[in-house]
Amino acid sequence: VYDRSDLIKRAIATLREKLIEESIIVALVCIVFLWHVRSALVAIITLPIAIILSFIPMWWMNVTSNIMSLGGIAIAIGAMVDSAIIMIENAHKALENFREEHGREPNSRERITVIIAGAKSVGRSLFFALLVI
Repeated sequence: VYDRSDLIKRAIATLREKLIEESIIVALVCIVFLWHVRSALVAIITLPIAIILSFIPMWWMNVTSNIMSLGGIAIAIGAMVDSAIIMIENAHKALENFREEHGREPNSRERITVIIAGAKSVGRSLFFALLVI
């Protein structure tokens, strides 16, 4: 009997390792280029949650954690990292533009509106870029 359980366990360990590496890289990019720790925390928290949530539809559809599905998740990590960095950077740019236009910091309601508008401005391009992949 051919048993792949050891191979799957190693693949899961590799996926876990890469997720940690990617989270550290995203955090460093956000901190070094944006000088903003809270933005780094957004990416660090959302990436593992998104990966964990990806297993829910797999469980519902009875898709096993084989090499192909874990490889797809590993590829998706890279795409999510790119998208997260672009979204965070664009939110910072939108807030910076608000400060330049109004000469003050936005209040909490304005901040949310500005960030949502910034996300909408790059949302479609990110979606279609991921669709091509």
